[in-house]
Amino acid sequence: MKHLITFCMCIISFVAFGQKEKTDMKKEKPKNLTECIQMLDKNLKKEDKEYIKTLTEEEFFMESHFTIGMGIRNEWIRGGNPELVKFFLEKGVKHPDDMSAMILTSYYRQLLGKEIDFEGQISAHKKQLK
Repeated sequence: MKHLITFCMCIISFVAFGQKEKTDMKKEKPKNLTECIQMLDKNLKKEDKEYIKTLTEEEFFMESHFTIGMGIRNEWIRGGNPELVKFFLEKGVKHPDDMSAMILTSYYRQLLGKEIDFEGQISAHKKQLK
């Protein structure tokens, strides 16, 4: 529980205040999945990354959906970033929650050295819609 609270506080401060020596998350807007992953990796602290590596993919998603996921939705997707939204719309992904989920899943997999399998994520998403 202590780790969860620490992780949430780190993510909230990351989203709310950014890290000036790194990237201003409110000003720099990624245009595609690769840029999203790079920006997250650049801004998350080493200890946050180490903690994330202790989680399962599902645990990471559950812990980050309303923290960093909300920041992604508010700043990158709803915050006037037409290029990123267009990137996902062209893949058939229309809902901001689904977009942020794919960004989070992809970041987690990249961090753990796993295959991102973005096309597989899109296929699974389309099956859920049917």
